[in-house]
Amino acid sequence: MIKVTALSLAGEDDRGSNYLWDCTRNGELMLCYRHAGSSSGQHYHEGKQAYKDPEILIFCSGKALLHWCHKDGDRIETTEITAPAQVEIPANYWHQLIAVTDCCYLELNSMADVQKDSVRVWRTDLEKMFIEK
Repeated sequence: MIKVTALSLAGEDDRGSNYLWDCTRNGELMLCYRHAGSSSGQHYHEGKQAYKDPEILIFCSGKALLHWCHKDGDRIETTEITAPAQVEIPANYWHQLIAVTDCCYLELNSMADVQKDSVRVWRTDLEKMFIEK
């Protein structure tokens, strides 16, 4: 199951606001910008890479829709994400992110983690598998 958690407000004044999250991950991480209407993902992770089980995204700005289902599921769910928020995607959950507005998020893994642990399944192919079940 996908987990979306609002980030904890640490302080706010006329300059803006500060939010906290507990980050035990280190090394090379990705800062991602997505344009409104763009699509990312359409894959799942097998959990071979420690930072892909779960995959963690920290949304800094914007709003997105996360379409998801277990790789053996039979229905796509949709979860709305509004920054600031932390998103956790367990291994073996197919997911597709659609940016509703321009978005910025941190992906707490490296590009190498993505390349070593992603199984691409286009949404149309996933939907065909539901029909065949």
